[in-house]
Amino acid sequence: MAAKSAVRSILEKSPSDIVIVSALRTPITRAKKGGLKDVYPEELLSKVLSATVKKSGIDKNLVDDVLVGAVLQTLGGHKASALAVKSVGFPISTTTNTINRQCGSSAQAMSYIASSIRSGDIDIGIAAGVESMTFDYFPHRGIPTRISESLKASASDEAKNVLMPMGITSENVAEKYGITREEQDHFAYLSHTRAARATESGHFAKEIVPVEARFVDENGVESPNTVTVSKDDGIRATISLDKLATLKPVFSETGTTTAGNSSQISDGASAVLLMTRAKAHELGLRPVARFIASKAAGVPSALMGIGPAAAIPKLLERVGLVSSDIDVWEINEAFASQSVYCVKELGLDSDKVNPNGGAIALGHPLGATGGRLVATLNNDLHSLDGELGVLSMCMSTGQGYAALLSRE
Repeated sequence: MAAKSAVRSILEKSPSDIVIVSALRTPITRAKKGGLKDVYPEELLSKVLSATVKKSGIDKNLVDDVLVGAVLQTLGGHKASALAVKSVGFPISTTTNTINRQCGSSAQAMSYIASSIRSGDIDIGIAAGVESMTFDYFPHRGIPTRISESLKASASDEAKNVLMPMGITSENVAEKYGITREEQDHFAYLSHTRAARATESGHFAKEIVPVEARFVDENGVESPNTVTVSKDDGIRATISLDKLATLKPVFSETGTTTAGNSSQISDGASAVLLMTRAKAHELGLRPVARFIASKAAGVPSALMGIGPAAAIPKLLERVGLVSSDIDVWEINEAFASQSVYCVKELGLDSDKVNPNGGAIALGHPLGATGGRLVATLNNDLHSLDGELGVLSMCMSTGQGYAALLSRE
């Protein structure tokens, strides 16, 4: 009874609610090979920001701040992000900032924008994210090429493990918690088949902004014509468990993490427009979702994938809910090993977790993934007639993030 009362209380509407008026993303495509491989990150960001303005009807002059999640870009991605914001036509009064909380960057941007609105620092903000892993992932693969050798020599194991390759953390989770290769491959199979179904039905088209993309062939010759990229291109509709079982481990000869049961290296961008309910009403804009709360949690660096299993209980405790109150879960699929563990540990109904697939099929453009989860969760809630949804992800260096949204 107490939980039902908490649900009713959360769903009550107030003028001070932080609402989401728009949540969009570009298609997510394979790095180096996909449809957006020749589109620079600032161009991807400008595309999703332009679509946010057009589809929501927001006056650009009213947007106070744009906070952009960017993990891999040079100089923190700030100048590239500011270039994108100004190229779209936002005025000089619209400020730009960037944030790097690894895979949770654009989700954390949403939390920070929401907090700024609640405090009265701003009235309207956009939480965005962008990553071109084609341009910015290689050759360092997300690990600093310059690091203090003296600090490494004297540091604790926990400190040293922040530099651990993510694939090894996946193997650590699988070994420590007994996640089998068969479980991981089955999870990956579901991700692809669900995503293929969602694409075929047109479900994802509701959250995707098509991108006019240049194309450069293998000889370096740019096509005179652009190509419209409107779908995620990493999905394998014909994948089979037998095929997944033939793939060799990538990070350890005796391991269970393969290219088939890991998230894909990808390119993409996302944007979420937030304001109070009162402001949306004043401007004649229709909210699509409400941001309720979020929580971050720390976990061992070498087991970073268990982050959602730490952050989600903290979030639910904060708002007075239990897992059965949640209609849909969007949990980022960094690796099948950690995804399987989190679903098991939290006791979640697997049918409610990533009902239209996740990053194993769609891809994982680091800085953009949080916003992608927001867009997908909003889409899920509306299509499934759900009321409450949680998005969550693990993060490199040992962290987890979770946020609660409600459908409008």
